[in-house]
Amino acid sequence: MPFRIATTALVLAVLGWRFAGAAAQDPLQPTFRTGVDLVRVDVSVTTGAGEALTGLQASDFEVEEDGVPVKVETLQFVRLDGTRTSETDESLEIRSPEHAAREAAREDVRLFAIFLDDYHVEKSPTITALSRRVLKALVERFGPNDLIAIVDPLTPLSHIRFTRSRAELLARVESFEGRKGEIFPVRSVMEEAQLREPNLWELRGGVTLSALGAVVTHLAGLREGRKSVVFLSQGPVLGSFSGPNEDRLREVVEAANRGNVTIHVVDPRPLGASPFGGPDVLFRLYHETGGRALVNSNDHAERLDEIMADASAYYLLGYAPSRAFADGRFHRIEVKVKRRGARVLARRGYWAPTAEERTPSTAPAPEPGLAAALSELPDVRSARPLHVWMGTSRTAADRSRVSITWEPARRPGGGRPTARLTVERLRSANDDGGAEERYTIGPAALGRDASVATFEGAPGENLALRFTASAADGSVVDRWDQTVRFPEFPPNGLALATPRFLRTRSAYEAQAMRGGQDPPPAASREFQPTDRVFVEVECYAPAGGLALSAQLLNAKGEPLTAIEVPPPSPDGRARLTLPLASLAPATYVLQLHARAGDRHAETRSAFRVVP
Repeated sequence: MPFRIATTALVLAVLGWRFAGAAAQDPLQPTFRTGVDLVRVDVSVTTGAGEALTGLQASDFEVEEDGVPVKVETLQFVRLDGTRTSETDESLEIRSPEHAAREAAREDVRLFAIFLDDYHVEKSPTITALSRRVLKALVERFGPNDLIAIVDPLTPLSHIRFTRSRAELLARVESFEGRKGEIFPVRSVMEEAQLREPNLWELRGGVTLSALGAVVTHLAGLREGRKSVVFLSQGPVLGSFSGPNEDRLREVVEAANRGNVTIHVVDPRPLGASPFGGPDVLFRLYHETGGRALVNSNDHAERLDEIMADASAYYLLGYAPSRAFADGRFHRIEVKVKRRGARVLARRGYWAPTAEERTPSTAPAPEPGLAAALSELPDVRSARPLHVWMGTSRTAADRSRVSITWEPARRPGGGRPTARLTVERLRSANDDGGAEERYTIGPAALGRDASVATFEGAPGENLALRFTASAADGSVVDRWDQTVRFPEFPPNGLALATPRFLRTRSAYEAQAMRGGQDPPPAASREFQPTDRVFVEVECYAPAGGLALSAQLLNAKGEPLTAIEVPPPSPDGRARLTLPLASLAPATYVLQLHARAGDRHAETRSAFRVVP
């Protein structure tokens, strides 16, 4: 079903009440202090020839909110051209989602999202050719320092990936084609569910608007200043005037106006094929967010230049409203400049927060052991193209072992799939001098020893690792460094290794497993009710008297049911079965408890059941 963004944390972020990260600033420009009662508006001011009008002061602006004049308190002129203005020797290639977030917070980076609304673009050769032509022309206008993400209605927030690779962007846009009015092929489980609904086209309009709202809110939370969305669409279907899609459209505009996000619309239909000014949805998107409209044209090049100019030179002004700030209402903004012939482009207004949004209630923090288990569950919001599992155990020589395996992440938004993962043991953290050990492993599969990398070390020693995910053609999909510590297992005490979740999806795999051919541990720990999943755990205890028990908890740590655990083998190994068929889709925690005499040890592992 379509999703909405309504969390208080995101509302606070888009209002500018906290930065998404530290950003480098020009020391010659004033620094904006974040204030709860300051409204910020980014304004493009150009001459009649379309050139940016520079050198304006706060006194040159006239701003009205709901018809009442307000004073401009802060003013900053921003000029960007797609090139790096500082740290020019740093590599611009985006290495990881964390690196992209740091780059997005920089003041000298232009941020763009290209939204390909294939649900509402015809598949005809004429429309396809025009769409690809304008998208290619747009990509060619980006500079080396620009940060761009390409999304579509089915791209979840966890798969929004920013890039600076022009080749990657061109490959994506040159393969684009619309799917308006088409039902098959089905691209996801969500689309399959749509087919059972009587109002399919209105439902798909809601999917597009909900996804657009999520993208806008995501951009708004990255930093202050202007962010741009280029929305390629012939216009989503709204349905009834008072229906849910009308609310979704209002929420998109509301999120854009709160977060200084400008929405430019591109209708790929040729001259004369679309209404003047674009369909009503497109008109409202660009008109109410201060964007441009590329409609009714066979050549969009001139308007593309205007889009890039708007993102390259603008004023970021702030003013304090004279009324109560948190009234939850829409307030219209009008900006004028006291210069003859000046053209002003700014958002038309904004939705103020409510009192509840400014003083959100906080939920109590979970118990530390439970929080640790949930934090180790792979994050569905992560933009990484794979899930990685790292487990610890003890060797026969009382040394410690770290085992690593991985699985491809589900990527409905597209992107290059990961074919292999290289794991290198570095001499020290961030060491570029070479690796001491290197493993190249494929995705986890039954009976494949090459799917697991293992490293041994002294208890308490740091293990510096470098991960490189590669596509089938050898190109790098993702790369990151990580340091872990070899655990210390008490030599004469009681301890548990990291539980290993072993999944089989067929009778053949189950039979092979019974024959001693174990699969590598599941990295995602995301299972379907039809999967058969075993949990294997090693217990290190003094000889004799070892007892193991297991309990299933919900995500709040509340007990649900006990799970039978067979007696452990003489070497302290036990294997139990998860009752997935009886579990509803949700997040669960498996709690394992070991007892030997008066000694106790416990571990918790989280997993998900999905439809």
